[in-house]
Amino acid sequence: MIDLPCPSCGFLTLEDVYGSHAICPICNWEDDGVQLANPTSTGGANGESLAQAQQNALSSFPLGVEVASGFRRGSGWCPLSSTEIGHYEALRGGNHWHSKSVSYEKEAYWSMLGVLSI
Repeated sequence: MIDLPCPSCGFLTLEDVYGSHAICPICNWEDDGVQLANPTSTGGANGESLAQAQQNALSSFPLGVEVASGFRRGSGWCPLSSTEIGHYEALRGGNHWHSKSVSYEKEAYWSMLGVLSI
């Protein structure tokens, strides 16, 4: 079992691979690999985008909160930066979003900081 950070709140609530559609017990984000690959797109498993969900989660659990309901926050996780949000917003108009998905943490945006290529 590999503990993975929830893409929305960052707490280690998911297991093995992304895209399992498990529900985070901290922020109620439904694990969706397509939304993780396309964090400013709405729809899919969640009504709001990952970027919006992160803002909501951080209002309840700011970055300084390291443990919530017994779950630790992933040390490598960070919310999307305004630069990353702008990058994904620009891509949203293209056709990339429906064919891209993230399954492993090494593919997640926080593992590739500074490598914004889609």
